[in-house]
Amino acid sequence: MNSAVKWLLTRLLPGVVLCAALAGAGWWLHSTGYDSGHKDAKADGDTALSREKQARADERQQLAQAGQQALLQARDNERQQRERADQLALQLADKEFELKQTSSLLQLNISKVVSDDNQDKKTSGCGYNGLGPHGLQLYTKALGYAGGGNTRAGDSSGQ
Repeated sequence: MNSAVKWLLTRLLPGVVLCAALAGAGWWLHSTGYDSGHKDAKADGDTALSREKQARADERQQLAQAGQQALLQARDNERQQRERADQLALQLADKEFELKQTSSLLQLNISKVVSDDNQDKKTSGCGYNGLGPHGLQLYTKALGYAGGGNTRAGDSSGQ
């Protein structure tokens, strides 16, 4: 037994130790290389991920700025339209007031002219029951026709 142990220790043990040392060294090289490659790949992936995150953040920032700019432009457009609407409303109110004044003035003038035409019997010998020469002049003027002057028979200045 002594010789078998001695033989194992002298012949077989150095080979086993050498194989174990080589296997350990191989495993160490493999794991070191794997870990190094994994760390490099993880670093590359982390860098790419951070670049992608930054690109997405920049894109969101640009979209937010574009939306903000569009909102400001829409508000400015709304303000301009509101100012225009206010100006048009004032113009409309002025025109309505002017039309009311013109309408009331025409009503007064119509009553006066019809009265004058009915009383024209003294000057011309012929009274009118309705629209006479003065009334015709007033209506012609109110409708915006040129002339509106003398409306005697044969005068075409009011036509």
